[in-house]
Amino acid sequence: MKRVFSLLACALPLLTASCGYQLGGLVNGKMEGMKTFDITMFENQTTYPHVAMQMTTALADAMQSDGTFKMDSASRCDFTVSGKVKSVQASSLTTNPDDTYLSLEIGLEVLVDYTITNRKTGLTIKSGTVRGKGSYFNTEGNVQSAREAALSYATRMAALVLVDELTLP
Repeated sequence: MKRVFSLLACALPLLTASCGYQLGGLVNGKMEGMKTFDITMFENQTTYPHVAMQMTTALADAMQSDGTFKMDSASRCDFTVSGKVKSVQASSLTTNPDDTYLSLEIGLEVLVDYTITNRKTGLTIKSGTVRGKGSYFNTEGNVQSAREAALSYATRMAALVLVDELTLP
């Protein structure tokens, strides 16, 4: 009985090794053959300080977590990602029932333009616009920290959408 279990334990990895699973996402046609990337600092065209840094960091984290592409230096990568944080729009999501001019929950939407460039040829592989949304409560407490957390969340959501643009067919 022990011999059967040890035989199965040894054979199981060999039998399941080719089940079609892979780490990372799929690569769409335009990104075929691309394996490594570099991200240049995004440009900030808003009045929110540090939002470009948040977007750049969120995108680097999202792409590394996805695992489809590996980060490399600007001189050795296959493609570069650059972009601009175009706007951050705030909107009232819920209001105080006693005072409808007072927003209780405020939504933030980040609008980001991006360009993917083949480092070797200098040609644009893909460009577009992505959006990310976050929200915070405008109640007693540290509203500034809540706004920063919502903005950070919105940039992470935009970064995830951008990674999907690169990896989904």
